[in-house]
Amino acid sequence: MNPARRETSNRLMPEKGCPMDRATITIHLPTHRRESLKAYGNNSRMLDEVYDGHIGHYVDFLRRQGRDRGFNVRTDQRDVTPVYSIEERDRQEKKAAHEWLEEVPDLWEWLT
Repeated sequence: MNPARRETSNRLMPEKGCPMDRATITIHLPTHRRESLKAYGNNSRMLDEVYDGHIGHYVDFLRRQGRDRGFNVRTDQRDVTPVYSIEERDRQEKKAAHEWLEEVPDLWEWLT
């Protein structure tokens, strides 16, 4: 979800025999919305409408991409920082989830 993406690495793929859910990533939608709109420094109605009209499809994209790497992506309505939280089995899985979130396109990149 960071504009500075790195090339996808095979080390983020689940290994054979590895349980499917390496980590659960929860995106806090009110915080995500606020931070995504703030990234443009403009609180225009058009940006609000674009965000609201596409966030569901973007989350579906994240779920598909995450599932391919063994991550469970979910959302909630908590207005807390940071934008997301990660529940994991161990420290390496949490690190892998953070790395994946850094390389996946953010909403605005995904739209373009």
